[in-house]
Amino acid sequence: MAEPSPIPVYRKLTPMKRGFGTLSQLCLAPDHLLHITSTGYSETYRRFFLRDIQALLIVHTARRVLYASAFAIVGLFALMIVHSADGDAIGMGIVGGIAAALLLWNHLRGAGCRVVVITAVQQETISALCRLPRTHKILAELRPLIEAAQADLALAPAAVPAGAPADAGLSTPPLPPPLPPPLPS
Repeated sequence: MAEPSPIPVYRKLTPMKRGFGTLSQLCLAPDHLLHITSTGYSETYRRFFLRDIQALLIVHTARRVLYASAFAIVGLFALMIVHSADGDAIGMGIVGGIAAALLLWNHLRGAGCRVVVITAVQQETISALCRLPRTHKILAELRPLIEAAQADLALAPAAVPAGAPADAGLSTPPLPPPLPPPLPS
């Protein structure tokens, strides 16, 4: 009887990230990444084998600027009400203090980004990675693992059919014929 395959042990690379109606997390197994997305009613699991990853694309976003603008507007609005004669100074002072704390928290988390995993058959946005400092930290950890998983691919010789000459796998395809000259106008 065939022995069952071992269950992979996952290590969480990111905490559960909340988005608009979704939760997202990135986990690492010995040979693949697992991206989990949950809506509360359903869960989606995307597995990316380390040997199949062709690129990890980082795109800068305006996340930090947009959040900072929203927190600053709320804080300034609270300060305007506090300075007016008929406003509730204590309540609006608390709201302004919370907005200032959120503004600082947003700044300390770093610039926003979007990460796309590219393989031969798909491109997937990893929504669990949305801030640049954490993304650089995780990608620095993944890079040696991906390179180790793909090391044997770089050293593997090209497949040569049986009976073919010894240099058949090393030849380059022929160049296409040159284009005809353009017609006079």
